[in-house]
Amino acid sequence: MENSVKYVANPKLDFLFGMYGGVPIPTKQDKFVPADLVQINDDGSEEVLKNFYTKKPNSKSVEEFTNHLREIATDIFRNGKRLDKPNLIEVVISVSITERRFKEVDIDNLCKCILDALNTVAFEDDSQIVSLIADKHIHPMKINALLIGITKLTEERKGFRGEMSLFGKG
Repeated sequence: MENSVKYVANPKLDFLFGMYGGVPIPTKQDKFVPADLVQINDDGSEEVLKNFYTKKPNSKSVEEFTNHLREIATDIFRNGKRLDKPNLIEVVISVSITERRFKEVDIDNLCKCILDALNTVAFEDDSQIVSLIADKHIHPMKINALLIGITKLTEERKGFRGEMSLFGKG
């Protein structure tokens, strides 16, 4: 078919799954909003205090995202497929977001929310993750999407990190 595209998972990945469309991938920071606090000093002058936050009312985006991703992962990692200790794991995360969200959110915060959702479902504990490769990008269709690749690392299967080195022998 001329208009179809076939995607094939990279052979370095043991598991590949994700979500396409829908709401943006949240961060735990999305649950909070800067608070406008003023301190009145002894001399009567006012000073605006920075770095104080309050919880947003009715902010359930993190919980809803976590539950949805856990449902997807539960289906993938059922029947003994969960990667338990002492297995070491590499996780590859690709987040497609809108241009506005791209400028607002940090990739480490996106990853934290994603990995917390997968904890105890895809792997026993996120301390098993020894390699994390992540990117965020603006999707050409301006949609939200998430792809996650997970590899159980062994001497034979070194994942993507097995090909990367920041230094070498001179």
